[in-house]
Amino acid sequence: MYGADMLGSLFDETKASNKWNPKNFDNLLNRINMKLPGVNNPYLYFGMWKATFAWHLEDMDLFSINYIHFGAPKQWYVIPPAYRQKFEVYASGIFANEAKTCPQYLRHKSCVISPTALQAQGIKVEKVVQFEGEFMITFPYAYHSGYNLGFNCAESVNFAIDSWIEVGKRASFCTCVGDSVKLDVPFLFEGKLRVYIFSL
Repeated sequence: MYGADMLGSLFDETKASNKWNPKNFDNLLNRINMKLPGVNNPYLYFGMWKATFAWHLEDMDLFSINYIHFGAPKQWYVIPPAYRQKFEVYASGIFANEAKTCPQYLRHKSCVISPTALQAQGIKVEKVVQFEGEFMITFPYAYHSGYNLGFNCAESVNFAIDSWIEVGKRASFCTCVGDSVKLDVPFLFEGKLRVYIFSL
């Protein structure tokens, strides 16, 4: 069981350690005049043994930061950005029907492929174990997946820094799921970031 995508935060706003609260990071997403769940407003994740998250990139290929508040570690698999296209070609061969239906089907977070199978195809996969009290940061174009090694609680949110702007201009998005987010990146320079949330 996985209590995923639950809006909220366990960081204590009154403590000095509040500077480590991911939702308080000074980043480009602070220019959005609305709270986007899981994007600039954190989600909580309550995981159990083997509760899995499938291969995906963040909305608009943003950075993400994940923190384990308590409990068992989280096992991550990460594909370096240099192998992104090779992974996408291989995944589209396995999930051909999904790829025909939606060019951005990997953003549905429903495709699981063994890291061993990927490595056999020459796709590099890094393994990282994240423990309680540790942060995990993912970068644009770095596909990631994983599972929990026991009961735990993690908190995650996206962020953007200056180097992301060019990435965001080229980012694709899915129009067939209800919570897909598109940011009109050029308006960042005018302080008028436009946000589109597609729903069925």
